[in-house]
Amino acid sequence: MIIVHKYGGSSLADLDRIKKIASHISKLSDAGEQIVVVASAMGKTTNNLIEMAKKISKTPNIRELDTLMATGEQQTVALLSMALNELGKDSISLTGPQAGITTVGHHTKSRIKSVDPKIIRSHLNSGKIVIVAGFQGMNQDGDITTLGRGGSDTSAVALAASLGAQCEIYTDVDGIYGIDPRVYPKAKKIQNISYEEMMEMANLGAGVMETRAVELGKKYNVPIYVGESLRDHDGTLILNQSEIMEDKPITGITLNEDIFMVNIQHLPYSENLVANIFNTLGKYELNIDMISQNITTSGTLDLSFSCFKREESLLRKAIDELNGKSQEISIEIKPDLIMLSLVGIGMVSYSGVAAKVFNTLAAHKIPFYHITTSEISISCTISKEHKTIAIQMLAKEFDL
Repeated sequence: MIIVHKYGGSSLADLDRIKKIASHISKLSDAGEQIVVVASAMGKTTNNLIEMAKKISKTPNIRELDTLMATGEQQTVALLSMALNELGKDSISLTGPQAGITTVGHHTKSRIKSVDPKIIRSHLNSGKIVIVAGFQGMNQDGDITTLGRGGSDTSAVALAASLGAQCEIYTDVDGIYGIDPRVYPKAKKIQNISYEEMMEMANLGAGVMETRAVELGKKYNVPIYVGESLRDHDGTLILNQSEIMEDKPITGITLNEDIFMVNIQHLPYSENLVANIFNTLGKYELNIDMISQNITTSGTLDLSFSCFKREESLLRKAIDELNGKSQEISIEIKPDLIMLSLVGIGMVSYSGVAAKVFNTLAAHKIPFYHITTSEISISCTISKEHKTIAIQMLAKEFDL
């Protein structure tokens, strides 16, 4: 049986940790497993490489930036392979391109197009432990490209899918919790969670897994285990909903504090004007969410949406362009709100979930503003000052 392990940068932050991971992998190999390891860059290596690039150029060429960033993972896999060889194990390190990972899209945020597992299989069949650099692949031009945030998780799931293997993601947390324990220390760990719920939680602010990795798992039916490095299997399994026995309306609550709410008010209603606003936002590739509009009885339009704080410079450019096009637009940015989201596939079969959510907030005098829903989530914005009490009361209400 083939198992794909992925280890994050914190698990491989220094040589002592690399040696410990190597020893652990060696023991698994002794038990007869065929092992592929996907590794991230050590600790803060990627950030350090980006900082060096920006000391050379404020806007480094993105092709060269990819070439530079890819060296972080290559350093890790070579050292880990050396550590395994030192333990008497036959091991080989491969870059993403050597492992058969082909990418498409833009530098620094490419997507995996395909994986050819032929070379990996050949090494496994010859008794080797294969160590693959995550976060990278090669595009049609023969350039190394990187996969953006969570790219090593995506690499691991893609390799597992191509090899028909199990996928185990090891990190510095011991599983996925219904609520971030740093925000709510009494949070309960989730034993099993569906692909759909995990994708929704990731989209809404949960940082444990990257959405693209979970999407690949769902598409190719690869169960994904998430747990703490060097610990027994007491983490969380991401799998098909049909395989989950527990039935509850809410699985988890996420918080997103990295948002601005943008209000555009008192516009004379016009389909072309609304289209122009979103065309301008799209021009700057802004990721927007929680879109709502209200047409008043007097025929004016109020429009609102959320935007990531990390994209503030792009948002400001878009607003300047909109103001330049029309003096009628009144735009307000509200930085003091957070988005609170409840996720659960059980919402499909349970009635009254929204009522329970808003009754709980109202009972504790917590104002809620913008509201959006999907089939398996309810999101609203609240003031930052109400974050703790809102989480505590909703966690108690839904037994999280």
